[in-house]
Amino acid sequence: MERQSLDAGEENKIEPKAWRRGAANAANGNASDAVRDQMMRHDPKWATFNSAYINEKVKFHLQNAFLEEPTEDSLLAMLSHIGLMRDPRASKDMVPDEVWEMMPPDPKIEALKKERARLKGGRYRIKGSEHEGQIRELTRLIATKEQQWKKAVKQDYRKQYFYNRPTWDMEAGGEEQEEYVEPVIDLQIPERAQLAEILCNQPDNLSPAELLELRIQAAELMVILCGKREPARPDRIRRRPLAQVQADVTVKEESPGPDPFPLLMDRKQCPRCIGDETLSREERTFKYCRPAVMFDHFDRKHARELGSARRMLCNHPKCKEEALEFKHLNHFKNHVESVHGVKLRA
Repeated sequence: MERQSLDAGEENKIEPKAWRRGAANAANGNASDAVRDQMMRHDPKWATFNSAYINEKVKFHLQNAFLEEPTEDSLLAMLSHIGLMRDPRASKDMVPDEVWEMMPPDPKIEALKKERARLKGGRYRIKGSEHEGQIRELTRLIATKEQQWKKAVKQDYRKQYFYNRPTWDMEAGGEEQEEYVEPVIDLQIPERAQLAEILCNQPDNLSPAELLELRIQAAELMVILCGKREPARPDRIRRRPLAQVQADVTVKEESPGPDPFPLLMDRKQCPRCIGDETLSREERTFKYCRPAVMFDHFDRKHARELGSARRMLCNHPKCKEEALEFKHLNHFKNHVESVHGVKLRA
């Protein structure tokens, strides 16, 4: 949204916050502060609206009020409205090439480049060298500084352009100026092309019903665009040779699979359910979200059953052959903790 608004010629970038700010200022004064904060999901005690969203231009004619003259409310409301200045001749990257050529290099970036050249010592390859880490860190820092410098130049140029553009137009007077040619909408996605056509090329003599129909159509196209997903680029899909894939398949077929019931269990698995052959494999190896949930399950379903059993055995598949018998419940819990790695609630 920011890039598209700048390319459309807006003086300042339009962010989602701009729409929230406009809605908040529309509600301010027409609704109570509590209702306004509720709509904006602001905590009243932090005064978020007054610190970040309120219109900087006060809607009060102080001069006429001081002079005890009638206030010009309509004119003041128009001048204090949060407006946007747009010049279709402007774009995000509008700095001419001759300006870039005239720009002196940044001294800080040049100093970093000299330091990197000194560490490289005239060598192109730096892998395995003594200063490899420092050189790579300097390279990343130089790239970051250059991006920041270019961004600052673009912002300053746009600021000067919008500041001086009205003066340039007035100085030109009635002289013939370069005719502005609207950019051609050339988009590959049909829905995006239709949406751009609706937003950019609207007839001037639309009736309210026709305008409403266009709004509905634009909303439907936006919903369709939000549901589309960009496929993966072919050059980013890793393709392995067929022989390597076949070799991997052969190795996987010959190698034995993992033990579904290992002696050392996960601490979120139930030590009783894993040996219950009446359950499915997924139920026997199920892992709870937290050990505390597994503790509740064990105490609720198995602890009382084990306490009233005549013979207390460990039904783990690895312990069934040994037929280990325990004297009491704490004895069983000690075995589960020391052998299976699951600590139960005392």
